[in-house]
Amino acid sequence: MSQTPQSHDPFGTDPGTPGTPGAPQPQQGAPSSDPSLHPHDPYAYDADATRTNPLDIDAVPAQQPAAGGQDQYAAAGPAPYAAPAQQAPLGAAPTAEGESVPPAGTPGVYEGPLTGQAVSRSDSRLWATIAQAAVAVGHVISWGFLGWVGPLVVYLMYKDRDRFVRFHSAEALNGAIAVFAAQVVLTIVITIVAVFTLGIGTILYPLVGLPALLQLVFSIIGAIKANQGEYWSYPFNLRLVK
Repeated sequence: MSQTPQSHDPFGTDPGTPGTPGAPQPQQGAPSSDPSLHPHDPYAYDADATRTNPLDIDAVPAQQPAAGGQDQYAAAGPAPYAAPAQQAPLGAAPTAEGESVPPAGTPGVYEGPLTGQAVSRSDSRLWATIAQAAVAVGHVISWGFLGWVGPLVVYLMYKDRDRFVRFHSAEALNGAIAVFAAQVVLTIVITIVAVFTLGIGTILYPLVGLPALLQLVFSIIGAIKANQGEYWSYPFNLRLVK
């Protein structure tokens, strides 16, 4: 007599129900072929053995370099920042390489164009210094009457070639012209005084060299400033030449 298993019998022998006696049990340690049974298992794979591990670096396709051997992302990256070129003011003339810019409001600076061949920065400082020092030499050897010769020569040589040399030579030349004019006036005045005082006024003749002595100090300071590459104007000057 055969016994029919009951559907609600806890001791039924239905072979198709997992967990019941006689039913095939999953092997221990063997992965299941159904990924839905392991929704949180990163190592679950399907029956075709296709890996679905999102952490597996082998599953991520390697980036191929772009044509020419360069990485496409590097080639498409942003260009390095380049500072905009400084534009010279409208109408400004070119200056020598590395030449310092005169401070705003500096008197006696020539702002027109330069047509001659530019000189190097070292030569610019050298000739600007010579122009200032030549005034001191001229004042010493001629008691102030020939201080204009040296800066005039430098001015004529470099007035169209370098703005820095032109400034210092013109400043020294204007100062020497002012000294010469002042000495002529003083000489005439003192001579008139000496005539009217019956020669007593001759004791005032040493004052004729006072303007030259004053510019001698200015020219020494100007030579130092020129050697340092700086624009420096005399405290007072005629500035007939620019």
